[in-house]
Amino acid sequence: MEGKLAHQPAASTPAAVSGRSIATRAKLISVAEMLFATRGVQAVSLNEINKAAEQRHGSACQYHFGNKDGLIQAILDKHVPPIAEQRNVLFDAMEREGGAPRLEQVVRAFVRPVAAKLLDPDGGKEFIRLNAQLVATHSAPVGAEVQVLFRAPQTGRLHRMLELAMRQRKIPPHVSARRLILAAVMLYHGLADYSHVLEATGGLDPEQVEHFSRDLEAMILGALVAPFDKREQADGK
Repeated sequence: MEGKLAHQPAASTPAAVSGRSIATRAKLISVAEMLFATRGVQAVSLNEINKAAEQRHGSACQYHFGNKDGLIQAILDKHVPPIAEQRNVLFDAMEREGGAPRLEQVVRAFVRPVAAKLLDPDGGKEFIRLNAQLVATHSAPVGAEVQVLFRAPQTGRLHRMLELAMRQRKIPPHVSARRLILAAVMLYHGLADYSHVLEATGGLDPEQVEHFSRDLEAMILGALVAPFDKREQADGK
């Protein structure tokens, strides 16, 4: 979920809220995560979320988030900053080593904090499954001056590190941008689909998640550095 926000839901981050309001927002977000992940964003209405969250106020979602887009943005705002914080720890270590980051290192920082969400009991798995629905239609090329519907907080450093590492591999910017979108799709769909497999065979196991994360890193790295049509390097298509 990379890019700029086309509109910012007014109710997504109120200046001052009561403890009861905070609890209500958290419950609505939790219920929405589960319903969006299991049934799909388009199939779930705000009214259903209100009822499932046992809200007497029939417009609770609208009051707290404005609309469905505002509610989805609130889910992203809950999960993406902690992922960015974990990535920053890895990026800090890379920068202490000096020199340009290796693409293998950046891909690891790209994959591992998201994969760890599969084991987060506070909606982590649901966040991954939701983002798998959104990533293809709401992602923009890294660095592109285009607008997308949702924003992913604190992802600027990831953009810069990926761009730098791809330049070190001499991959043209337009090819790099296209492949980084594919990498995001591979990441979220891979983890979402694999989580279903693990649940069907006995549940999410940390060791299995670790093994799959390693395989996913290798597959994404391979997709990023695969040979490309050299004519693109010359004509910039």
